[in-house]
Amino acid sequence: MIRWSIMTLLGFLILMGKPYVPDAGRPVRPQMTEIAAGSRDGYECRYVEFSVERGDRVRAYLLVPDGASRRNRRPAVLMLHDHGARFDIGKEKLVRPMEEVLQYGADDHIMRSSQQWIDKNFDGVYLADSLARLGYVVLVADALYWGERSSADAQRWSELNYGDLPHLSMESDRTMDTKARKDTIKALKNRVYDGQELLYDSLYERDVIWAEKMLRDDIASARLLKSLPYVDADNIGAFGFSMGAHRCWMLAAFCKDIKCGVALSWMTTLDREERMKASDYSMAVMPMREQMDFGDIGMYLSPKPMLFLSGDSDHLFPKEKVQKAYEILQNHYSGCPQQLQTVFFEGGHHCGRQVQAEICRYLDANLK
Repeated sequence: MIRWSIMTLLGFLILMGKPYVPDAGRPVRPQMTEIAAGSRDGYECRYVEFSVERGDRVRAYLLVPDGASRRNRRPAVLMLHDHGARFDIGKEKLVRPMEEVLQYGADDHIMRSSQQWIDKNFDGVYLADSLARLGYVVLVADALYWGERSSADAQRWSELNYGDLPHLSMESDRTMDTKARKDTIKALKNRVYDGQELLYDSLYERDVIWAEKMLRDDIASARLLKSLPYVDADNIGAFGFSMGAHRCWMLAAFCKDIKCGVALSWMTTLDREERMKASDYSMAVMPMREQMDFGDIGMYLSPKPMLFLSGDSDHLFPKEKVQKAYEILQNHYSGCPQQLQTVFFEGGHHCGRQVQAEICRYLDANLK
């Protein structure tokens, strides 16, 4: 159950007619440690760890174009991964993983899981790597409950799905028959999916809203990019697909370090009669949902340059609902309509090569 008492100020704010502003936390001094690095085609992939809040550090991939330096600062993009009900990978949904630093055991199941996700959702293209080759510094971190911040159940599910049977970490997994394996995979998937509500509740008991925690982590990521000596601090953008798009427009709205944003496949109108699903908990800032529709994020975004894209046959975000949300956004940009682009493309909930080309053109126009 979602409880409503976490913010005692909420009732007062509603009565006063003041829109709710999420808790963006206190500024964190970026403290990054490089763990490993490897050269790629025109850029370097660095595996790093950095602080997001006091006592909380996360690991990420940082892609740095060849030649980037204090004298040759490059624009940057903070890339925000999706939900997808796939929790074993996070940053690996956008960056080609470094095999030598995978922390999930002796097998390459994370590499296989990542490649399957990229083939399904990005036409086989790691978009973060593409942007690095185009000269952008790119940072991609795991959101809480994904990738290296996921549960043991999520990693065991990944091993059973994508691992080599002889190399599974648990002997019981290596010896189970096919039916038992499938049953275990299904049970693990359900447990991890349902665990989203448990995580929401456990954070809530500490007066923390999960989506606000995610926002604070993303703001810390943007601050880290801004602090890097080879980044053009005036030209930092954000991109997100699906849940990542939700993270993108939240981040762009409440982080002054982000110059522009590209939000792909997450915008709609709010249905107040619809029951919460487990997958909603990571994006539920309930005080905001109580007061406004999703398109009203435009009141915080305007006049920041933003591109919203959605597939005209997206089964998760029907075109008619997205169009209504776009109209709300456009109303908030009425004084600067040229700063907002709302686009439908042919297709569904997908980031194909043509859409990727449009994203790159937009980022080039606004950050280079």
